[in-house]
Amino acid sequence: MNLRATTLEDVPVIDLSSDHAAIEAGLARACADWGFFHLVGHGLEEALQARALREAGDFFGRPAQAKRALGRSRDNPWGYYDRELTKNRRDKKEIFDVGPDVTGAEVDGDVFLGKTPFPKDGPDFRRTAAAWFSACEALCLRLLGPIATSLGAAPDELDGAFRGDHTSFLRFNHYPTHDLLAGEGEQEAGLGIHQHTDAGAITVLLTDGRPGLEVLKDGVWRAVDAAPGGLIINIGDMVQVWSNDAYRAPLHRVLAMEDRDRLSAAFFFNPAYPAVVAPLPRAGQAARYRGVPWSEFRRRRADGDFADYGAEVQISDYRAD
Repeated sequence: MNLRATTLEDVPVIDLSSDHAAIEAGLARACADWGFFHLVGHGLEEALQARALREAGDFFGRPAQAKRALGRSRDNPWGYYDRELTKNRRDKKEIFDVGPDVTGAEVDGDVFLGKTPFPKDGPDFRRTAAAWFSACEALCLRLLGPIATSLGAAPDELDGAFRGDHTSFLRFNHYPTHDLLAGEGEQEAGLGIHQHTDAGAITVLLTDGRPGLEVLKDGVWRAVDAAPGGLIINIGDMVQVWSNDAYRAPLHRVLAMEDRDRLSAAFFFNPAYPAVVAPLPRAGQAARYRGVPWSEFRRRRADGDFADYGAEVQISDYRAD
């Protein structure tokens, strides 16, 4: 695939301080054409954004042994990890995942519980991560209404999928210039993140301004750089299913860093475990997907990220045809 330089003007920009009709129209165009957009006028504090990235950088600057002591596992997905796979290939990055404050979310024996193991000597990181998690959660709830109405549904049509203990989480990413596992017998890391779509509904991305994110559009990999003061938003597989393919979850990747490290914070807005996601009824359209049990899809995707347990699940596995 070719890479063409992408200007900020290429990627849609949506001002969340606009009226509902303008936001809905902008979302419809952005989701149908790009699957990505810049969000401005969102009201999230710049000081909180800066603090979240700064404290994440401080965490990733700790010794490897200290970070790995706070590692995630197959059963508890929260915490540090430096062996993340995307489509069964190791990414050139390290992450720290922050889960929701949930005490019991068991569905058919499938449990994603556990407290996020923050450093005991860094209480500010815990508070800052919780504040950014809450801010992003509220922002995504604001976006659900115009997404629903842009698809001809009632403003609260999608709310039920997130009612109760939704499974959203916050991920801090560090993309170093060197391979952290070089010499440890691991497969060689490739891209910062290999090409993929996001499993959930909405992703809110905060970056340190350094380039690296690319989206595949019209057969060309195009750069998506942050707008000044803005957040980068993309839709995931669940919105694609709700829209019955009117909106497509974008295939995207992050290049491997060569000259300078890169930091980002991605908030993944995911349904509650009991949710079964299916296409919204639209006149004259046959459903292109059977119902997607979120608990099943989430577990199968998480297994593919944590280790090579076989082919990573894709939303195409749930096509009705």
